[in-house]
Amino acid sequence: IRREEFKNTIVKKGASIGANATIVCGNKIGKFAFIGAGAVVTKSVKPYALVVGNPARQIGWVSEYGNRLNFNKQGKALCSESNQEYILEKDERVFEELLTTDKFYVYHSGDNSEMKAGSDQLKKVFNYFSKLEWKTWEPDDIAPHKDFMMTIWEFSKARSKDNKSLLGILKRMMNSIEVHFNNGQVNGMPYMKMAMGFWHGGNVLGRTGQQMRGEQVTTYWNIDWKTWDYPPVQPAVIPNRKGLLTHPAWLIAHSQNLETDPIHRGKWIREKLLAGTIPDVPITVDAVIPPDPHKTLRQRMEIRTGDNYCWRCHQKMDPLGFPFESYDDFGRFRTQENLEHPDNLIKEARRDEVNNFGASLPVYKTLPVDSRGVLKGTDDTNLDGDVESAFDLIDRLSKSDKVRQSIIRHAFRYFLGRNETLSDSKTLMNADKAYKNSNGSFDEVIVSLLTSDSFIYRKPYSNK
Repeated sequence: IRREEFKNTIVKKGASIGANATIVCGNKIGKFAFIGAGAVVTKSVKPYALVVGNPARQIGWVSEYGNRLNFNKQGKALCSESNQEYILEKDERVFEELLTTDKFYVYHSGDNSEMKAGSDQLKKVFNYFSKLEWKTWEPDDIAPHKDFMMTIWEFSKARSKDNKSLLGILKRMMNSIEVHFNNGQVNGMPYMKMAMGFWHGGNVLGRTGQQMRGEQVTTYWNIDWKTWDYPPVQPAVIPNRKGLLTHPAWLIAHSQNLETDPIHRGKWIREKLLAGTIPDVPITVDAVIPPDPHKTLRQRMEIRTGDNYCWRCHQKMDPLGFPFESYDDFGRFRTQENLEHPDNLIKEARRDEVNNFGASLPVYKTLPVDSRGVLKGTDDTNLDGDVESAFDLIDRLSKSDKVRQSIIRHAFRYFLGRNETLSDSKTLMNADKAYKNSNGSFDEVIVSLLTSDSFIYRKPYSNK
């Protein structure tokens, strides 16, 4: 008997297996999964999954009572027997989705129902008062509308609820609310329309339990918060974005104070996704890009880092960072680069003139952004080569085995609290196999890591 070839077959709590079903050894049946009669299970089954056929394929989901669940567009379903709510969480192709999704959270708490309620309340106020002559009202005109106003958070929380105070709040609120609906928007952006200390809460609360603030954050996404038709149900599709590497948080974190930073953007991709290493800058190198008001940053970099001595290292970074020149140092998408220098000034900033985002900024000459680059190091000839844009680079990275394995290695380091060693090779390979066999489930990666010998066992400590 070759005991070393025995495979664990795990059936979790509450799983149901129909008559004459066959489970191929080495697979796992998730909790409360339902295996149809006669099914032949050749790969692991997710919790609450309903599978049938030969080979078994998933056709839906079931509750803990074995009743089939019908999910709505919001990914929610009720068990017909227990009336318990279930929320569908996508756990497929997680790494690829992380890199390529076009859906993001922008000015959102993560609670769709709460954000929708906050947005609906703004529209409720707008629909009620927009047909009335509230701009010319006197305090006595408030009385017939006071009952309605007390159903709105800003009015109900006012210190003084006399007519004069409520009229003042109404006029300030409506001036803000009209901005969100006068251009035909369906939904308004539910930020606080009244100046209040954050400790007072609000009609919509953020993740910290305090009122939502900082609506200007939308400008990092090339969105004018004043005219945006706010999507209360998120994540939502945002133009010119694709995954983690085009998120403003990542782009800003890898930028200089006044301009972008293709070197560190490329270095991050090389080290974190392609498992490469970049040596420290030699102390003999003057790592400064020379200024030139008539050239883009890329053009100046190519002159400075194109030297043979510098290029030995920069060839591993710069070509990976250049595609992200499509995004400025604030993470905003662009096709032209501002040459911000007095010699290139076209028009000075004026307080009475603002751009689409409400800022008074000078106008400079521009040059087109060159977002071409080169991908090397995936060990896949179908992926390595010239890339035309950040999107092209991201698509190729998402298909790379090396990128997938690198992310799993980072998961290993996080959950085990240490770097991997040679003896952890089997653990890493098993985690990678678990990811592939489950169609990209991150839950399966975690389970694989936390049930591995690398996690369960440790070498005995010795003072010798």
